[in-house]
Amino acid sequence: MKKEAVSRRNFLISAGKVAGGAAVGTMLAGCTTSPARTDAKINWDRETDVLIIGSGFAGMAAAVEAKKAGADVLVIEKNTVLGGNSIQCAGNIQLGGGTSTQLAAGIQDTWQRFYNDIFAYGHHRADPELLRAVCQHIVPTHDWFIDLGLNFRRVVTKDEGMTVACSHNAAPGDYPGSRGISQWYVIYKKVKEQGTEILTECKAGELITNADGAVIGAKVTYQGKPMYFKARKAVFLGSGGWKSNVAMRLNWDPRLDEDLAAGGAPFVETSGEMINAAVDIGAGMRDMSFVCEFRFKWGTKIYSSWDPPSIEVVPGGAGVTISAFNNIVLLKNGGVRFVDENAAGAYPQIPFYNAFLNINDKPRNVWAITDAAGAADLKWNLDHLRSPSETAAPYLSPSCVAVANTLEELGAKMGFPGSAVASEIAKYNGFVDARNDADFGKQNMGRKLAAAPYYAVKCQFFAHDQMGGLAVNTKGQILKRSAAYGPAPIPLDQQEVIPHLYGAGESVGGYVGEERGHGKIGLYIAHALLSAPHMAAETPIA
Repeated sequence: MKKEAVSRRNFLISAGKVAGGAAVGTMLAGCTTSPARTDAKINWDRETDVLIIGSGFAGMAAAVEAKKAGADVLVIEKNTVLGGNSIQCAGNIQLGGGTSTQLAAGIQDTWQRFYNDIFAYGHHRADPELLRAVCQHIVPTHDWFIDLGLNFRRVVTKDEGMTVACSHNAAPGDYPGSRGISQWYVIYKKVKEQGTEILTECKAGELITNADGAVIGAKVTYQGKPMYFKARKAVFLGSGGWKSNVAMRLNWDPRLDEDLAAGGAPFVETSGEMINAAVDIGAGMRDMSFVCEFRFKWGTKIYSSWDPPSIEVVPGGAGVTISAFNNIVLLKNGGVRFVDENAAGAYPQIPFYNAFLNINDKPRNVWAITDAAGAADLKWNLDHLRSPSETAAPYLSPSCVAVANTLEELGAKMGFPGSAVASEIAKYNGFVDARNDADFGKQNMGRKLAAAPYYAVKCQFFAHDQMGGLAVNTKGQILKRSAAYGPAPIPLDQQEVIPHLYGAGESVGGYVGEERGHGKIGLYIAHALLSAPHMAAETPIA
């Protein structure tokens, strides 16, 4: 395969274009939108039938099927490298309903079972019509991947929320690795094969409408210049969510402040500008009160490693792993315990999420402490801890790691009063001796923390995925905000749409409700595949 790479330094400063494939660009800008405008006196710089904004799973899948349906397609991506958060993800896909991979593994399944489990896991808050339509298209989505050349592993696993094993992962093939980049890459290769043009360093920020309110294009910034791109049939928002946008997070949950980084950092910024652009022209929203699900890392400030950033280099992890918390003590600001440490050990760690987010002292300062015996049990590489580096695996941040021969010295390195840390660990050791955690009820406590040297790694909290986003129907058409305010409820597919504006993926709400399990990629792609033929069939706007 042809190597398409850019150095870590140049990742943030290079610029370029993809014509059927190559990928370079510039640093992402913040989320800004301006009032939508009509097409009066606009001189269009580019024209196409379908303008796809965003090159992740949803955008690229929609590009493939819109092109196959006969539409001229242009994909634009604001980042320097294609793929967005899709290329960063772990890559397990929940594809239930009775796929050929499930059947070969002896697993019987139905789309109704798949629907029921997702609906229940989201506390019955997903949009039933939308989720039903997408779940009914999951088996064809599985087959679509096979047609593109993806090999699925024979072993199908059962992840959270599922009563039947349906998590599919990539087996080795003509693509990088076996994570999310594998699934994304087979779609990307198809887009290249179809001859669809892709532009990077091309950031959309404003939707253009005509006098009838139909979306006919977008104002973009391409290679530093403002331009207008016309879409004769449709604009598709595969532009991702808004987890990088601190102000937007705070509007829905005042705890989600700048202490939180965002999933995909530092390579991807999901700042929600196209969600806001759609709202500017009257789009509705779904599930915003649920905001985010979270992840956390230990000893690092970055979510994932990627060296060099390239569509043919598999992104990896960062930080140290804590596989069990029986020999771990968690301390917050001031050097005191604040939670049963086991709450951080089993997904979804909702009690730990709340305990962390509800810390009143800012910035939040949470560390995991163990001793020499605990570090050995966890199989930590002590050389990495003694000499942390942000430029080599496991990408530890010096400010997020502390090693000392005494608890007082360790506390000082963590930014806590050393005497407070020593006192808190002594108290915890007493609980271990008594086999009773009188403060937080921790079960299965291991040994006392008493063997120097002592080790501590700081917790970095990440906004990982939003539950909510733009309101859409089963065809992927974005709905008008007014549809949510009538005197009587209207079935989803009868609600009024913003003409010629579509979306799927993380820019959209309604798939999962209040909580989602791993593997939501399948929902996003299935919905994009459903949307594409409708976009291609739109009557062109002159």
